[in-house]
Amino acid sequence: MAEKAPLTGKLRVIIPAILLGIGAIIGLRYGISYWIYSMKHVTTDDARVKGRNVAVAPEVSGVVKVLRVEEGTPVKASDVLLEIASSEYQAKLDEVQANAEIIERQLQESERMYDLHVKRASSRIAEAAAEVNAQRSTLSEQRTNLLLEKEQMQNEVVEAEAALHQAEASQQEIQGQVRTAQNNWERAQALFNDGIISVEGRDQAQEAFGQAKARMAAAQELVAQRRARRDNVMASRKRLSLLERKIQTMEAEVQKAEAKLRLAQTEEDEAQVLKEQQRVLQARLHEAMAKVKKARDDLESTVLRSPITGVISRQRVEEGQLIQRGQPVLVIHDLKDVWVLANIKESYISDVSVGSPVEIWVDAYPDRLFEGKVLTVGAAAISEFSLFPPTGTFTKVEQRLPVQISVPNDDGLLKPGMMVVVGIVRNKE
Repeated sequence: MAEKAPLTGKLRVIIPAILLGIGAIIGLRYGISYWIYSMKHVTTDDARVKGRNVAVAPEVSGVVKVLRVEEGTPVKASDVLLEIASSEYQAKLDEVQANAEIIERQLQESERMYDLHVKRASSRIAEAAAEVNAQRSTLSEQRTNLLLEKEQMQNEVVEAEAALHQAEASQQEIQGQVRTAQNNWERAQALFNDGIISVEGRDQAQEAFGQAKARMAAAQELVAQRRARRDNVMASRKRLSLLERKIQTMEAEVQKAEAKLRLAQTEEDEAQVLKEQQRVLQARLHEAMAKVKKARDDLESTVLRSPITGVISRQRVEEGQLIQRGQPVLVIHDLKDVWVLANIKESYISDVSVGSPVEIWVDAYPDRLFEGKVLTVGAAAISEFSLFPPTGTFTKVEQRLPVQISVPNDDGLLKPGMMVVVGIVRNKE
């Protein structure tokens, strides 16, 4: 027993020393490995998995009629998630469609009436314009005829007056000759009675007196004829008065035709009023069609579809529940669209660059190594986006900048929120 006691005491010293040595060797080995690794990598455990989470909200309010998914349900883009009671929206669509159809029929009827009015107005304008042109042409012709008639009549009056004056002058001259011839005959008769002249001298005086009376009768007849001609010419002035009254009547007809043309042009102006009514109806139709589109969109929005392919990660609605427009009811997570967001100290950020390889260890899978690449390096420290930035006494604290890292997730093992450790290969520069 005395010999065993020293041996036991020695073992109590040797064994801990051996274990301590082994531990020192192991620690030294891992310490050297970590030191070597840290010389080549920027490491941090302030990192976690991020993912694309889409909050789905309806664009219309209503009661949930059918809920087709629940948490954990995989969905594809455009899959139906839920249906909202649509009777109210269908009734609204029917109402605005009926209103749009009424306005459209009114517009079609207005267009038909406009075309008919324009054609009728154009026809009447053409007819009235042709009548005005014809009446004006006839009036111009009659005015020309009247001027010619006046000019001709004036010439005839002048000629007739001149001829009458000439005949009257000739008559007066012949009257003088008749008186002379009469005096000569009376003297010759007296001389014959006194026996002074012969019968032959008396007869010559008598014959000259007879010839003078004959010329006087002819001159009187010519004066009567010339006076009758003048009177006829003067009487023909009545024909000019008739022509003037006819021209006045034609002027009234021209004015009547012009009034008819203005009336037809007024109908064309009325057609422009119909055109303006068409513009109003077109504006109302556009407004009605916009309401139809809005009502149809609202009706289609009663069926809520998935915007992405993923998994329902949060359900915030039940069947029969009244939901409001814009109220988040479901959250969809895209399993493949994930990345790692690591917060790197500012003293190491110069060793990180876009495209650097990254080794990732996930707490949930300690035996598996994931590989990724740096996508972006934050342009500002995380503290710049804090809701309550530091104020008061200044204390220098090393800041961290966000670094986004891409990582494949085809098997869907990485979930948003998981904690990870990353090792980013340092720049070689």
